[in-house]
Amino acid sequence: MRRRDVLTLASAVVAGGLWPARIFAQSDVASWPGGTVTLVSPFTPGGMSDVLGRALGEKLAPVFGRSFIVENRAGAGGTLGATSVARAAPDGHTLLVGHIGILAVNPSLYANLQYQPLTSFAFVAPLALVPNVLCINPKLPVHSIADLIAYAKANPGRLNFSSAGIGGAAHIAMAAFNVATGTKMVHVPYRGTPPSITDVISGQVQATFTSGVSLLPHVRSGALRALGFGTRKRIAAAPDIPAIAETVPGFEASSWYGIVAPAGTPEPIVQRLYFAIRNAMASPEIARRLNNEGAEHWDVTPGEFRSYVAAEIRAGRA
Repeated sequence: MRRRDVLTLASAVVAGGLWPARIFAQSDVASWPGGTVTLVSPFTPGGMSDVLGRALGEKLAPVFGRSFIVENRAGAGGTLGATSVARAAPDGHTLLVGHIGILAVNPSLYANLQYQPLTSFAFVAPLALVPNVLCINPKLPVHSIADLIAYAKANPGRLNFSSAGIGGAAHIAMAAFNVATGTKMVHVPYRGTPPSITDVISGQVQATFTSGVSLLPHVRSGALRALGFGTRKRIAAAPDIPAIAETVPGFEASSWYGIVAPAGTPEPIVQRLYFAIRNAMASPEIARRLNNEGAEHWDVTPGEFRSYVAAEIRAGRA
C-alpha cells in the first residue's frame, strides 16, 4: 500500500470512526478469538439477558478455548449497554445480549437513540423465545385475568406494575395489556428484574409481567400468584396457569433474545459464532432449563433474525 493510501485510510479512521473492518475481514480469522470475549448484558444481574449470557458463556468458553464473560452495563432501558456495543471495535470480542426492547421497541421509544438496530449491529444468532407471565402479590383480591381487569377498571390509576426499566420486557408486556383491556395500571420502572420482583413480593407494587424464567420459582413457592401467560395457549411447563388469550382473545406478549455484534464484524467470525451458539442453545443442559420454564430455543438463521427484528420495528412504528 502506498504511503498516501495509508495516510488517507488513517484519516478516515480518525475523522469518521471507520474501523478497519474490511482489512480484518480479509485476514485469516483462524486465530479469533485473540482474548476474552465480553457478552454485554444491558440490565442488572439476575434478569433473563444475564441468565442467558452466563449460560451461553459457559458453553462457548471450552469450544473456543477463551473466556466468555458477562458484563452488566445497565441503564436507560438497556440503551447504555447497547450503545457501548454499537461503538465497540467490530472484531468479535464484544457482543450484546439483545432482546425485544433493545432491538425492536427502543427505536420508537427514544427520540435520540444513539444506535439503530438494523445498521449499528451485525445479527449473529437468535437465542430464545420466552413467554411472559403476569403475576401479582397474593394479597391482592384477584384470582384471574378477568378479576384483574375488573379490579383495575374499578380502581383506575391505583394499581402499579413493576419492570426492569423503561423499554424492558415487563414494561412492554403490561403496556400491551393495558391497551388490550382498557385498564390504566401505572408503570414503576426499576434498575433490573430482581428488585422489580422483590417489591411485588413485598407488596410495594401490585403486579409485574416478565419472563417465566424469572417468575415461576416465586409462583411455585407461593410468594407470587400467576394469573396468565402472554401466550396464545397454555404451556406444558405450567398447564395450570391459563393463557391470557383465553380471556383476552388474540392477546400475546412474549419476549425474544438474541446475540448481535458491532456492525462491520467480519462475516467469517459471525458464522463461527452462529454455529457455536446454535449448538450451545441446543445442548441438553440449556434446552432442559428453557423447557422447564416454558421457553424454547429460537432456531432461525442470522438473516431471518434480522428480518424478524425489522418487521417488529415496523410494527412498533405503525
